[in-house]
Amino acid sequence: MPNYRSQYNFPTDISGTTEPTALVLGSGTSTGVPIIQCGCPVCLSTNPFDHRLRTSVYLSCDGFGLLIDPSADFRLQALRYRLPRIDAVLVSHAHADHVFGMDELRQYNRLQEDATINIYSRDFANKTLTEIFSYIVNFKPKANDQMYRPQLNFCILPESPYKIGPFTIESFIIPHGPAKSTGFRIEAKGKTFGIASDCSELTEEAMDKFTGVDFLLLDGLRDRPHPSHFSIGTAVEKMQILKPKIGRFIHISHDISHSDLEARYPENYGPAYDGMKVILGNPTPETPSKEALNYIKF
Repeated sequence: MPNYRSQYNFPTDISGTTEPTALVLGSGTSTGVPIIQCGCPVCLSTNPFDHRLRTSVYLSCDGFGLLIDPSADFRLQALRYRLPRIDAVLVSHAHADHVFGMDELRQYNRLQEDATINIYSRDFANKTLTEIFSYIVNFKPKANDQMYRPQLNFCILPESPYKIGPFTIESFIIPHGPAKSTGFRIEAKGKTFGIASDCSELTEEAMDKFTGVDFLLLDGLRDRPHPSHFSIGTAVEKMQILKPKIGRFIHISHDISHSDLEARYPENYGPAYDGMKVILGNPTPETPSKEALNYIKF
């Protein structure tokens, strides 16, 4: 019998990677791109790089899978990239586009022999998460209960560095307009990754932690100012100061096409894109395969 699934998924080697590796599952803003019923050139584009799922990143090292923000598109992302396992989850903040894929983790409970998955966030985000997902937190199973809920343990990240599997996590609260978000600096095997996907400023602590990391992702919504997000220009200015080995802006809107952004930023501080894979420490991202790019298109 033919394997029809192979028509809808492309092979990734993320599961076999022993080196610390980051895979961008989604690079888009809260609406995703294309936006529903939008007829702008970017939303109608056939360029796969202009198709942006909601922002989420998957880190892998020695078979351990660390998910950053289970986005509202997480089910599609897990299928698209054949994510092999989710051993732990980091949540930057509890806005819908970053956490509404949480329920999809129940399939990984089953795949991982009913193992409970820890969800790590700072206290302000944990409080909201436990309210949004109270049906998980307060679930009291009864005899013969057939209700299928994720087995998740919501944990508060300490201010000090914290070890999760092979990764050492440093977290710091950053402004996100009138709200708050969390930046993460993550290290494994001496390689470093930083992300602040939603922010309107970087604190001195964040600037210090992000300086010189191997791969940095910063919020870069659009050219026009926004009260809760970096503009693209601001993100690039910050990266020029921080000097990561690879720097990319993420959480991108439909205001500008990927090709225009790449033409504008030909150096290593340009746009992220769905399917971007970086082996931490390498000076350039892995080149996406033709199969990957064909699949990324909606």
